[in-house]
Amino acid sequence: MDPNLVPVFQAWKKGYKDRIKKPSRFKIPTNLVRMAALFTPGRFYFYIINTFNFELEYVSPGVADLLGIDPEKTTMDLLLDMALPEVIPTIAQKEAATSDFFNRFLTKEERLHYKYVYTYPYRNHRGEKRDMMIQVSPLSLSKDGATQHHLGIHTDITHLGVQHNDTVSYFSIDEGKNYLNVSADKGVFNPSMGREVRNGIAQSLTKREREIAKLLAKGLNDTEIAEELKIAFLTVRTHRRNMLKKTKCKNSVELVSLCLMGGII
Repeated sequence: MDPNLVPVFQAWKKGYKDRIKKPSRFKIPTNLVRMAALFTPGRFYFYIINTFNFELEYVSPGVADLLGIDPEKTTMDLLLDMALPEVIPTIAQKEAATSDFFNRFLTKEERLHYKYVYTYPYRNHRGEKRDMMIQVSPLSLSKDGATQHHLGIHTDITHLGVQHNDTVSYFSIDEGKNYLNVSADKGVFNPSMGREVRNGIAQSLTKREREIAKLLAKGLNDTEIAEELKIAFLTVRTHRRNMLKKTKCKNSVELVSLCLMGGII
């Protein structure tokens, strides 16, 4: 293993592996792979990881297109190695903060009802520097209540022009609270270091705004969206400003994430 990756695995070991005393077996639902593909826009790949041994129990074919890695030979080491070396310490902090969120802040009953989202820069197999959004949601608990199997979805979001930082957003998949842009600087979850928003806020968007959100998620820019919807470029820009103001999102990545969780994309 690349020594630079050790802090990330240490964060996972402390946050997940060391808490699993009685590992459980997990059978991948037949419709899970299909559903993940249906509800993930743009260029992406996804996997299922067992946090007890860090093995990938499934990797989607998209990893070959996005990273040039054979799905059958993909490991977490290989995936992490695609991130720019200088952001590995930040990724380690984010992973430490997310495990703290699941273990300390949530009850056992709540742990399967949340996902976390953050971004990082990476370099693909062609040597191009690009931007990735990662979404992770626990799929199963060990017999002692620790999160064991996780679904990870990585989507290329270079087209959104995101500015990377040390924050993580946490989304409830039902009626729980959402926490946006929570700083992971200390490697722990502190809700006061982010912003709490009510669930269902994405549903407040108009029909046109939802159309624009879907096209943003597909990678279209403002000019392309205007052409697709046959409206003026300035109209698209106005809609985007209104959407950010209405949802209180700071950027397009946050907006797209919120819309994904709201079920409108």
